[in-house]
Amino acid sequence: MEPYTPFLLSRNRFLKFSLKCFALTAVSIQGVNCGPGVNTPTLRGISPEQYHSFRSLQEVFLKDNPIPNFDLGLALDNYVYGHPYPIETESVIQLLASVPSSILAAMALDFSFTPIVKLPPEERIKRLLEWKHSSLGLKRGVYAILRQISFFLLSSDKEYQKFVGYIQ
Repeated sequence: MEPYTPFLLSRNRFLKFSLKCFALTAVSIQGVNCGPGVNTPTLRGISPEQYHSFRSLQEVFLKDNPIPNFDLGLALDNYVYGHPYPIETESVIQLLASVPSSILAAMALDFSFTPIVKLPPEERIKRLLEWKHSSLGLKRGVYAILRQISFFLLSSDKEYQKFVGYIQ
């Protein structure tokens, strides 16, 4: 009988593998967050599931947004579509956009079969705050990255730049 030897996996490889699995479930289970009464604008760079995932994050991260007509899903679509050539960041952002609608992410991170986009806003806030204060680094990391992307997309908006005085 051989002694136990631990299997070593770097954090980076584990995070990439986890994101790919989350994206796979979001792609393989179509319409997880889209219902018959949900309107989706014309999208050029992302899928409707990714759009609704970021719209659900907007209700949490950008609840007190000073720009009244800002749409985080459309900002993500414009960011992904707006690049003149494919870049590595684009594919990572598309993988991250699938996390809120992924059933696998809900099972792995929260031991639940309900993805974040299916929760009411109060429950979404509660679950994401649990991610923020979790002892598990993956939860804290995904929370921080999704929040930073949300604020980056808001700060890239022309109306926000006018609001803070960067442009006239």
